[in-house]
Amino acid sequence: MARVKTEEKRRAILEAAAAVFAKRGYHATTVGQIAKHLDMGLGTFYRYFQSKLDVFHAVIEEVMGEVTLVLASESPTASTSLSEYRTQVERIARALFAAFQKNRSLARLLFVEAPGISVELNEKLQAAVTFFGSSTQAYLDNGVARGFLRPALDTELTALAINSMIFEGVRHVAAAGEATEVLERWIAASTGLMFEGISIRP
Repeated sequence: MARVKTEEKRRAILEAAAAVFAKRGYHATTVGQIAKHLDMGLGTFYRYFQSKLDVFHAVIEEVMGEVTLVLASESPTASTSLSEYRTQVERIARALFAAFQKNRSLARLLFVEAPGISVELNEKLQAAVTFFGSSTQAYLDNGVARGFLRPALDTELTALAINSMIFEGVRHVAAAGEATEVLERWIAASTGLMFEGISIRP
């Protein structure tokens, strides 16, 4: 029972910290403000986290965990045709957007607040970019192997380019007032760019 209460308290601090960081920004936020958000004493906060940076690291890990869960729900080798792959890409994109829509502050924390705060955090973010890139590359490698993507495709760099486009879409949609319309436009634009390009085909 004590462990359950400890985890509940830690979860409450993480949620409060995410809300305060998203509203005020990392640098303007104090541990006191996070504690006040919960009507909690500073001593209680410090039983769970060593510092503001410590709790921010934990919040960012939560965000990246959400993204990892979405990616883990799909198999890179499931698609056997271009149409199946396009459907899968749209499904993954919608799942990513949905994960961030549950708490729009997550997108701001990951894409706006986190970069540049500390060397350790930058390394953690870079490791995540590399991991997500490898994950997307596996889908592209599957397409090349099955013959529905061009054989000379640079799957490593194309994966990073695709992820950059998706993550910018997440950031943009999270900041939008009416997210549904913007989401549909982003999915249409990004999948159109991936599968049709921008040139007129003969």
